[in-house]
Amino acid sequence: MVIGSGVAWYLGRPDGGREPPGAGSPARAPDILLITLDTTRADRLGTYGYAAAATPRLDQLARQGVRFERALSPVPLTLPAHASLMTGREPFRHGVRNNGHFVLPGDVPTLAEALTARGYDTAAFVSAFVLDRRFGLARGFGHYDDGLDAPATGAFVSLELERRGDRTVAAARAWLDTATRRNGRRPYFVWVHLYDAHEPYAPPSPFRERFDGRSYDGELAFQDAVVGELLDATGFGGAASPLVVVAGDHGESLGEHGESTHGLFVYDAVLRVPLIVAWPARLQPATVSTPVRLLDLAPTILDLAGGPGLDGADGLTLRGLLEPRGQADEPSPAYAETYFPEFFMQWAPLRALHAGHWKYIDAPEPELYDLAADPAEQVNLAARELARAASMKRALEGTVSGGRGRLASTSISSEARQRLTSLGYLSAGAPRPAPASSGQRADPKRMLPLYERLLEGNRQLGLGAAPRAAGLAREVLAQDAGNAFAQLLLGRASLADGQPRKAIAALTAYLTVVPASADAHHWIALAHLQLGDRAQALVEEEAALALDSRHTAALGLKAGLLFSSGRRDEALHLLGEAIERDASNVSLRLELADLLTDARRYREAETAFRAVLARRPRDARALVGLGLALSALARPAEALSAFSMAVEADPQHVEARFGRGELLEQFGRIDEARADFSFVAASSARPDLRRVSAEKLQTLR
Repeated sequence: MVIGSGVAWYLGRPDGGREPPGAGSPARAPDILLITLDTTRADRLGTYGYAAAATPRLDQLARQGVRFERALSPVPLTLPAHASLMTGREPFRHGVRNNGHFVLPGDVPTLAEALTARGYDTAAFVSAFVLDRRFGLARGFGHYDDGLDAPATGAFVSLELERRGDRTVAAARAWLDTATRRNGRRPYFVWVHLYDAHEPYAPPSPFRERFDGRSYDGELAFQDAVVGELLDATGFGGAASPLVVVAGDHGESLGEHGESTHGLFVYDAVLRVPLIVAWPARLQPATVSTPVRLLDLAPTILDLAGGPGLDGADGLTLRGLLEPRGQADEPSPAYAETYFPEFFMQWAPLRALHAGHWKYIDAPEPELYDLAADPAEQVNLAARELARAASMKRALEGTVSGGRGRLASTSISSEARQRLTSLGYLSAGAPRPAPASSGQRADPKRMLPLYERLLEGNRQLGLGAAPRAAGLAREVLAQDAGNAFAQLLLGRASLADGQPRKAIAALTAYLTVVPASADAHHWIALAHLQLGDRAQALVEEEAALALDSRHTAALGLKAGLLFSSGRRDEALHLLGEAIERDASNVSLRLELADLLTDARRYREAETAFRAVLARRPRDARALVGLGLALSALARPAEALSAFSMAVEADPQHVEARFGRGELLEQFGRIDEARADFSFVAASSARPDLRRVSAEKLQTLR
């Protein structure tokens, strides 16, 4: 039942009449904009009562639309939460149970597929590697932009790799501009994912200065600003305003229950998310206090778009809360889980059930909370309310049919296992089986200090303090020898610290727990490169690709290894085939363009770089490559333009500055050339560029 005002449903009448859906002539299918805010707590936005917030655009959107007071995520992790949002299914039914080593199965229908079938032009713009196309959410989208701020072939391709929100929104705006200018255009469905509020919190200026000491709030303020830019680009509020849905995927603990971030626990600090639905002239502003679930969104969007629901969805349309009578069925119990403790720590998983104002958490030490009296979940009533706790445990087991449900992990196929065996990986097999009962594993509540130590190690690695990160990983392993996360951290930190043998040992230990990790094999390949063993590096990339044939970083490095060993045609063929399978993969196109340049096939390289720039016009790496190809083709004016655009896109790009400097010198623009060479001589990490730039400066004087 709804507490507060009801919500009116308007369909296409300029006089504001209240015809019910289906009355009169059919309305045009609406444009749809879905914005997901990663790691965003509802109670840190102004519209949800946070007085210190600086979120004016989201607050205004909530005033213009329908704000859901209590929306709940099923998983406090990005990939599985989005999988539920996009499929309308519980995690135990779509099978994506964790970040990084799960892929949405092809037999699970998605929101994008349903809207594409209805004639929608579909595009997605994501801001974190955890939503990379390899994990399955690209299915159904005509355009899936998962380009990030760092190259996808670097040593530390990790789930934390991201793109800043303003750059994601710029890409979405460019697509929208093209889409809306098409004659006789189709309605669009655009999904934009913003990752800025995820740790580490590092808002750009001027938000960094405004929110000194409150960096999470600063990230939310920056995020709010780019949401505003996106809304303006769609013409929101005008006569042709799209249907806009803004939802968090999960929250952030910020120290509650001792957890600094998210993923380990299932308290409401990480499950309660903002949810706003706005459609000017169609939906009357309101606040809805009935609890709803993220998995209700896909059925709701399809219902509002005027078509049938999504096959197999567990979620229910919220249209009953969006009609004048303001009535709906009683809210469904809300299930939540985190298997992160089991898959990465070898600890017990946690599952929870919200039913009315009660919440039960199934753990080795069970928890029961009365949310009406104790919304912060501080008083565990499980020992006092034995009958209620037992009843809710039965209800939870009934919800998941008494088992774990579907696990769509990147399991090792028989073909991949044979390939791995041929490469010498005789132990490749299924992950270590979990005990029948979570009670046989450590309760995450009791292991929290170790978890926070690992998070600190991850932060230190991100800050470049690899020895400190490795030390923290070893401290955890001394107390918890089976901790896979600690082995992974130790391996990555050792690699960053230039200790490849230690990296190989740690990553090999990690593979005994997570044998289907293509990433681990790729990182081992990088360690062998540090040792100068290119042959073994190639073997490791073969192993990575046996597990994940679309692993972009492994494909790129394998191609580079083949090319440098004289197998040039084989390298180019490998990338060409990969691009045929995945035509929208910009990173692979960049790898191909670079190798074509190295092969001195400059005209083909020019074509390849321009194909990248057609999708990402401000990609500095592609612009520099194009400049090099054009210079080799004796087209200096065009090359100078490409290098200048690269510098505009990334003023710190030393190769762009060096290339531009050489051409400026050629055109006699000596003062400008001197400025570029001075920058490179002072800033480049490459000794050759520093040396040549210094020599140029001497000559120009």
